[in-house]
Amino acid sequence: MALIRLKELDNEQRRQLIDVKQVYEGWRRATRKKLPGSYRWVTRKGHEYLYRKYKNSERSLGRRSPETEAIMQEQSDQRLRLKGMGERLKTMARVNRALFLNRVPKDASLILRELDAVDLLGKHLFVIGTNSLYAYEMRSGVLFENALLATHDFDLLWDARDRLRLLVSGISPDGVLGILRKADPSFSSADDYGTRAQNGNGYFVDLFCPPTDPTPDRLTPNDIDPIPIEGSDWLLRAPKFEETVIGWDGMPLQMHCIDPRVFALHKLWLSRQPSRQEQSRPRDIAQARAVAAVATAFLRMKFDDPALSRLPKSLKALGAELDSAEQALQND
Repeated sequence: MALIRLKELDNEQRRQLIDVKQVYEGWRRATRKKLPGSYRWVTRKGHEYLYRKYKNSERSLGRRSPETEAIMQEQSDQRLRLKGMGERLKTMARVNRALFLNRVPKDASLILRELDAVDLLGKHLFVIGTNSLYAYEMRSGVLFENALLATHDFDLLWDARDRLRLLVSGISPDGVLGILRKADPSFSSADDYGTRAQNGNGYFVDLFCPPTDPTPDRLTPNDIDPIPIEGSDWLLRAPKFEETVIGWDGMPLQMHCIDPRVFALHKLWLSRQPSRQEQSRPRDIAQARAVAAVATAFLRMKFDDPALSRLPKSLKALGAELDSAEQALQND
């Protein structure tokens, strides 16, 4: 049995991660509670009125009063809190880089931040594929060897069960491709079929959905479509996994993906599909064993957990093969 090589975080790295997560969680909460738009006092006919400007419109919230003054004070307090936490995160980013915690590559980091900013992650989109390993290692306090992490694409699982909400949620009118272009203006449709996006660095973004789902309408003719693939229906039903990770610049960001046990089962299942490319099978198996070992040895997860009861029996049966993966662990 091939050895699974991992490197455990030292105490200094662990302490830093705990502090970063606390500050980042507070910053995210404050960002989502932030009063929309900008506020100012305007004098009209000898009286002051509180005006709110949001996008291209501005309207009055009423004459100056204890109520409108409270709104203005709250807006000011929120701005100061966000500024303070933002400055602290920038300071912590330098330490994160010095401690080599900045694991998520630049392209993936930019994409995650933009998708999180429009509140799609964890609701309509989940990360699948190799990038998920960054979330698993931050939660478990170990680092996977680089050979398991090398990838030049970014797979997203489209939750088509809620796609109509996406159409009315106020996201970019250019759809997913428009959001990607906020992360990197060089993103464009990578083929004539509009099934994947690619940036100027050759970095791909694919969307996947269950084959049983009707193909959702594109938000615009230039948007990219999710690709129906076998197995993604039970990925959507599987438990999800959310973790703070550190981007290439040292700044934290949020990743939403699937349960590590389900990731391992899916990778092992995928390695045995006749349609799978032969050169991909060894890494599928290596990733399945490594993630399974981390899930059982460090996260104390079990493959016979009732939480996985909604998975197909044929898939759950593979858990017996992965339960012993932790025996091959070798920590540096």
